[in-house]
Amino acid sequence: MIINQYDYHCPKCDYKLSENNQVIFTIKRDNGEQAVLHLDAKPGSYLSNCDPKINFNEKEIIDFHCPKCDVNLKSDKYARFVEIILRVSPKVDMEVFFSRVHGVRQTFVGIEDFEEEYGDKIAKV
Repeated sequence: MIINQYDYHCPKCDYKLSENNQVIFTIKRDNGEQAVLHLDAKPGSYLSNCDPKINFNEKEIIDFHCPKCDVNLKSDKYARFVEIILRVSPKVDMEVFFSRVHGVRQTFVGIEDFEEEYGDKIAKV
């Protein structure tokens, strides 16, 4: 399946997280720092822009939040991953999981039992 438009949504409040080929999150660190993070919407692309700029520690775990409802988007299934929804059409949603660990580039896109993997080869822990 070729997807040309990436409409991502919060799994909690259904807010549309994507705009202009970017996915927008509020990120929070353990030390209380917050920023707005823009990620490239295409799975497997790890381009990002953080405002204000933050220098993350290698392997630091980052909390991603919905900019509307502020819920932590940490996956209930895989603790080291963020979980959001990719809406392919009004009737087709896919789960998207990507690593919350800075420096680990791993993304999974799936619907029911099918998953496509992007990035580094690591287990979904």
